[in-house]
Amino acid sequence: TVVDNIDEEYEWLIQHLRDSAKKAEGLRTTKRRLSHETLELIRQRGAARAAGNYQLTSKLARRCREAIKEDLKERRAAVLAGAAEAGRSIRNTRRDFANHKTKMTALRRPDGTITSSRRVMEKVIYDFYSDLFDSNVHLPPCHLREDEYVIPSVLSSKVRHAIKSVKNHTAPGPDRIRPEHLENLPTALVNTLARLFTRYLSECKVPSQWKTSRTVLLYKKGDPQDIGNYRPICLLSVVYKLFTRLILDRIERTLDEGQSCGQA
Repeated sequence: TVVDNIDEEYEWLIQHLRDSAKKAEGLRTTKRRLSHETLELIRQRGAARAAGNYQLTSKLARRCREAIKEDLKERRAAVLAGAAEAGRSIRNTRRDFANHKTKMTALRRPDGTITSSRRVMEKVIYDFYSDLFDSNVHLPPCHLREDEYVIPSVLSSKVRHAIKSVKNHTAPGPDRIRPEHLENLPTALVNTLARLFTRYLSECKVPSQWKTSRTVLLYKKGDPQDIGNYRPICLLSVVYKLFTRLILDRIERTLDEGQSCGQA
């Protein structure tokens, strides 16, 4: 189906990608971190606490701690074994078990006062990075030379190749589409991606959804209440990354040929 509005057509595509991802994830069985026996002990502990039987509650609490510790130990071993079989880094997998996140509980306003209000903190973050990334540099308009050159269509095989080149197990963008969701796309959706990418190139327009990102703040060091001590990471759409990958594949040879030997 061809839609005149690029944004509406792209939203239609994203919805189909989400549906495809849900079907794929529905076929996958995820092992629980805690066993059914441990969950039953937790339920019994809650019932004993509600009944006021503190002696039984204490006994069940001790058994719960031991059972949870054993379940997490087995889970850790299974995850490490899976990483080894998949050829992933064991060191990075071990680091994933540790909690390296620093929770932002309060921020300092520009006037020096401290706020713990979520809404006020969001405004402090928005104002800080809006001012940081704002550019006041005037750039003259660029006029491209018009000729009879016709942009070649994007092939479905090139889309498949771009999908394979995207790194897996990365955080998704605002659309929540992950690289793994694109690995086994139906041929119809791959053909749709190729057609849309061809349209974006020929019309020199992209969906407005690509102009937004999901920003995550990573704490560096120093005062955690100082917004300047956080590093922003902008998470972009995976479909947008596919598009830029296709463009890079097309211009990479031309860029290499135009580069002088001194810059190589």
